[in-house]
Amino acid sequence: MSAAGLPQAALYWEARYAAEGRLWGDGPSELALLAVARLRAFATPELSILDVGCGYGRDTRYLAAELGCHVLGLDPSPAAVAAARRQRSASLQDDYEAGDLAGFVAGQPDEARFDAVFAANVYHLLQPGGRREFAAALGAAARPGGLLLLSTLSPRDARHYGVGEPVRGEERSWVDKVYLHFCTAEELAAELRDFEILDLDERRYEEHNLNGAPHHHTSWFLEGRRR
Repeated sequence: MSAAGLPQAALYWEARYAAEGRLWGDGPSELALLAVARLRAFATPELSILDVGCGYGRDTRYLAAELGCHVLGLDPSPAAVAAARRQRSASLQDDYEAGDLAGFVAGQPDEARFDAVFAANVYHLLQPGGRREFAAALGAAARPGGLLLLSTLSPRDARHYGVGEPVRGEERSWVDKVYLHFCTAEELAAELRDFEILDLDERRYEEHNLNGAPHHHTSWFLEGRRR
């Protein structure tokens, strides 16, 4: 996929990755820490994980290293995927592909579904039609009984909620450089209907970008099982 073929929102991230590189440093995200704790009991070399919106691969590498399994990172930004591939290690089972989730799963046979699908901080970037398509594609990517691990900003996130230009006709949505939607728990359960919700927890946490500046967030952390 070339940058010229990317939609507008993806072009924004392509430009940021190309200019700024490792936007959030090299440490794992909060969701990756939780995912490893949840999946460690099931970790074998045969375990397969799809990291959707992998960026430059920080969580993909962490999951592969901690769980000793195969992790495929998928991201629409060619610049991010190129950066992830440059950091690959022969000791890890991490691979990377440029593309969107719906297009990716459309080309995959049913037997290629994943044991776990991981999506950190992607859902809140999607507009209503994009969220519906993404939710359906998450269901198509996970094998029956497979797990979904997803994080998305909560309406209680003080850093971003209510910042920017409100989106007409949508509740809890603003545009400040990028579109952001803040889901309720009820929305998530309804939209991710292919999954039985096992846990839905609202957490406050701190994340640091590459220069060490802290970012304080409140997000939903969801674990679901493919029906």
